[in-house]
Amino acid sequence: MKSILEKLYYGEISPCSQPTPTTERYLKAKDEVEQLGEEIIAKCPDCKELLENYVDAIHITAAYERLQDFERGFSLGALTMIDIMTI
Repeated sequence: MKSILEKLYYGEISPCSQPTPTTERYLKAKDEVEQLGEEIIAKCPDCKELLENYVDAIHITAAYERLQDFERGFSLGALTMIDIMTI
């Protein structure tokens, strides 16, 4: 069995390419976002490109947030292991 470090090294683990959530709460929230987008476009057809640019910007900022959350979680895990080893 490969260690987690081996799996990371050989690209067998890629946290940034994990599948999107499939929970009921996530799917409901995603449907609501799509519905709201459709409503905005229906009320303001000229705003379609602006809305698409806005959504793209939200996705980019969310990706940076996920990266920072991953870094913080990884760091916390490492610090926890260090603390455990010094007890």
